[in-house]
Parts: sequence; structure tokens; C-alpha cells
Amino acid sequence: MTQLLRTYLDIGLNQPTGRALERAVSKIPRELGTVFDGKVEPVRELLLTTAIESTNLIQTEMYRTVVEGAEPFKVMRQALNVLPMNAATLDIPVGEVGSYAREVAEGAEVPISTQDYSKVTFTAKKIAERPVITDEMVADALYPVIELELRKAGAKLENKINQMAIVELVDNSATLEHDTGGANQGIKAIAAAQAKVEGAGFIPDRIVMCPGFKAGIMAEFVPTGYSGADAVMTGKLPNLLGLQAFVSNVVHTTAASWAYAANDNLGAVVFDSQNGSMIGVRQDITVKRYDDVVRMLQGTVVSARVAVDTLSASAGSRIKY
Repeated sequence: MTQLLRTYLDIGLNQPTGRALERAVSKIPRELGTVFDGKVEPVRELLLTTAIESTNLIQTEMYRTVVEGAEPFKVMRQALNVLPMNAATLDIPVGEVGSYAREVAEGAEVPISTQDYSKVTFTAKKIAERPVITDEMVADALYPVIELELRKAGAKLENKINQMAIVELVDNSATLEHDTGGANQGIKAIAAAQAKVEGAGFIPDRIVMCPGFKAGIMAEFVPTGYSGADAVMTGKLPNLLGLQAFVSNVVHTTAASWAYAANDNLGAVVFDSQNGSMIGVRQDITVKRYDDVVRMLQGTVVSARVAVDTLSASAGSRIKY
């Protein structure tokens, strides 16, 4: 896709003809096709007979490049459940937790079950980046730089989603907390936090940790014969006490510290993914091109609309240093 974007920009911006166009088109895989005018057309043949401006090839490849830049940073979208939003807000009903069925005598009437419901409202927020592509960059054929700017924009958007999720997870989704007091950290701390969540009537199944906490966990596995040690040696974390493990290195935006090196640092959150924090997506990453004649810019606006909220604050437990 990298080479495709550069080739499409070269054709679209320089508008070669004759043999120059044939040389540019020859860089495109022969088997590559695209939908044009309602039909699937080979891209090579299409560009030899149709101006690239009348196709969506550049726009599509710009979008793919932005998404490729975002892909390595997708952490919290994997750690938290993702909810589709059909409007700017999404209401999720929340009932009581930890209730039990009643014993009923044989032949007796079964009483109607009632409970009070509340709701959590997810409200989408717009996040956006505008990578700058100058006319000079285009004139000098700096297509790799243009590609890099698009990838960086995708990475920034995904990192913002990560940051929104970490702030919500640390500040609002974990009213429970296990303070290690500087001792019994690592796996023991995870077990203690897990017990707190279970004691609140939830089933913890995931843990999100900062890099410092991860380093301490990995040190416990290497060198050992523990189950999962082989995975750790490859740089990957196995499930920890039955919890899926995720690592996020974003910076927390408020007073709470997302680190694990000193007293009061908050290094990890153990939580129930079905009842804790979740991400709502109203509009996933989109790319729109624009031209700014006054500033001599040719660029794109990369944006998304997402929300992060928590169903039950007691469905998670923070781990404090």
C-alpha cells in the first residue's frame, strides 16, 4: 500500500502521459482491481484510459495509509468492549449486580422479579488531526514524507482513543483499589485486585497495565519454568491469573499518575469487561481531502467521533504502588 500511495500521488499530481504514464502504472500489481462506475476494473487498465481524479484511488489509499498508521497503536479498542453508536449519544441501561434467585415452594406462585434500573449515557466526542502537505512537498515529489504524515495522523488519533480510555479506566471505572505499599507487587498484587472485584460481585477477565508494571511482571517470569515464560521471552505477556493482559503507554491527562515506580503511582487496572469501561464509536477514522490555495497546502482532515464511559465503577480495581 505504501508504494501504491506514492504511485497514485505521482500520477495524480504530475499527470504523466504516454510512456511516462505507462512506467508509473507498471509499478501497480497487475492483479489489483478496484470498483469504478459500478464495475470491478483492473487498476492498470483503468489508469491508462481514465484520469485518476475521476476515480477514488487516491482517497482510498490515503485512508488505508492512515489506518495502517493507527493499527500498531490499537490497544484500548482491544482491551475494552466497543459499542457501535447510531447517534451522538447512546443510553445503556444498568441493573443491579450480584442478585440471586429466590427459593419457591412446590406449587407456589413465583413472585415477579423487579429491580431499579439506571442508565449510562455515552456521548461522542470529535477528535481530529490535519497533517500538513505543502505545495512544495508535492512539487519536490516528497511522497514518502506525505505518507509518513498520514501515518502519524492515524497514530495520533488512535493514541487519543487510548488516552481517553485510560483516563476513564483509572479515574471512573475502578472505585476499588489495592495499595501494595511498595511490597507484594506483581502477580500477588494482581491476585489481590482480582479478589476485590470478585468480592464486589463481578467477574474480572482483563487487566490493563502501564509499561512499568509490565516490566515487573515480566521479570517474575524470566528465567523461570512458569507456564507462559516462553511467551514472555518473545516479548509477549500470557494470560495472568486468567486475565487477558494489555499494555498502554499513554500519558494520563489529570492528576492521577499512570506509572509504577513510586508511591501513589497507579500502574494497572483489573476489571470486568462486561460491566466496566467501554468505548462507543459513532464514526470511525475518516479522511477528507482539501486544498488551501492561500497557504499553498494540499492536505487531509483525519477525524473520528468516539465516547468512553463506565457501566459500573465497582467492576474494576486499581493497583497502586
